[in-house]
Amino acid sequence: MSQAVWITGVGSITNLGSGFDSIARAVRNPKAHFSATPKAWLDMPNASDAFMATLDASAELELKKFETLSTDRATAMALAAAAQAWQHAGLADALTQNQLGERAGVYWGTGMGGLDTVEATYQRMLVERAPLRPMTVVRIMGNAAAAQIALKYGLKGSNQTYTVACASSAMALGEAMWAIRSGRLDLAVVGGSEAMLAPVVMAAWGALRVMVTSGNVKNPNMPCRPFSSERSGLVIGEGAAAFVLESERHAKARGAKPLAELAGYASTCDAASLVLPVMDGQVRAMRLALQDAHMQADEIHSLNAHATGTDAGDIVEARAFEEVFGAKHPPVAATKSMHGHLLGAAGAVEAAVCLATLQEQMTPATLGTLPIDARCDGINAAEQPRAANIRAVLSNSFAFGGSNVSLIFKSV
Repeated sequence: MSQAVWITGVGSITNLGSGFDSIARAVRNPKAHFSATPKAWLDMPNASDAFMATLDASAELELKKFETLSTDRATAMALAAAAQAWQHAGLADALTQNQLGERAGVYWGTGMGGLDTVEATYQRMLVERAPLRPMTVVRIMGNAAAAQIALKYGLKGSNQTYTVACASSAMALGEAMWAIRSGRLDLAVVGGSEAMLAPVVMAAWGALRVMVTSGNVKNPNMPCRPFSSERSGLVIGEGAAAFVLESERHAKARGAKPLAELAGYASTCDAASLVLPVMDGQVRAMRLALQDAHMQADEIHSLNAHATGTDAGDIVEARAFEEVFGAKHPPVAATKSMHGHLLGAAGAVEAAVCLATLQEQMTPATLGTLPIDARCDGINAAEQPRAANIRAVLSNSFAFGGSNVSLIFKSV
C-alpha cells in the first residue's frame, strides 16, 4: 500500500544565508543578493563579466565546518545543508545506527559534482606544476556528496545520485518520494548542491550568451528579471538544500511533525533539443505530477516557476502554465530573481522556497518582473509577496537535454 511522504526536516546554504530561516525571510522580505565577477578572473582569456550569486558571509562561515581534504566545495555544502535538515528533523545518530539500518538512504542531485576541484586540479597540474592531492578522485566523483552524507549518518539503504542538469535535485526529491511511498525505504536524506562559480565554468556559460553581464544589464541592483521585457538572462549561483523525507507511518512512530507532504512528482523528456525548451514536455510534466498527487489543477494555489530570465525559457513556461491552469492561473513566483540559478541544486533550493510559501502563506515575489514581456502576457507574477490561503504548491525544474520535472508540495 502506498503511503504519504512527509518532509520533517530542511536545511539550506545559499546567497540568502544559512538555514531555512534565511529562505523564509526572503519570502517575507525579498531582496536580490548578487555580485560582480572577481576582477582577477577578468584578466583571463574568454572571461565573462557576469553577475553571480555567491554564498553570503554567514553561509560561508558555516561551510568552513565541513571543508576537509576529502570534500569538494559542493560536497561541503551538501554536508552543511544535510546537518541542518538532520537536526531540524529531530534525529539522533543512535536512531540511525540502531533502528534505521538499511531502511534509510540518500538521494542527491548535482549538475557537475566536484567541478571546483576539477578546475583547481588543472591549475595545479598545468600552471603551478605542483603534485596533485591524494584525495582528488574522491573529491571529483559525482556521487561524492551522497557518499559523504551516508557515511556521516550511517545510511545503508539505497544511495542515488542524479545528474540531470538543472533538474537534478528535483528528480532526486521525486525519486526518493517514490521509494518511500512504495515501502522500500522509511527515511531518506534528499537534496542537491552545486559549486560552479569558477573562471572556466563561467567563461563556458558566457559563450552560450545566456547570462546577465555588466554590458547587457538594465538594472545592476536587480540583474535577474524573469518574465520582464527588460530581462537580460540568468545569474548563476551556488549553494545547497537538503531535506529529511519519511513515510507518514515512520514519522508518527517517532513523534515527528511534518513541515509538508511531498505529494506529486513527474519527469518527462522533450527529446527535441539540447538547449531549447518545448512546451509539450513541460505541460506533460505538470499534468502527470497532478495525476500522481491525485489532484486537479484548481487545487494548486501557488506556482514556483523554473523561469531563469532567458528569452526562450520564460516564454515557453508562461505558455505552459496557461495550457495547464488556464488564463487565470494561480500566482507565480520566480525566485531565481533573488537566489540566482543554482543549476543542479536549483530544484532543492526552490523546494525549500515552496515549504516557506506554505509556512508563510504567501506567494514569493518575482523581483524586477515589471514591465512584463508581452509574449508572457497573462503571467500572474508580482514584484512583492502576496498573502493567500495556500494549501498546495507546484514547482518546476527544467533542464538542458530536455528534461522536465514537476513536484507538488501540500500542507499537512
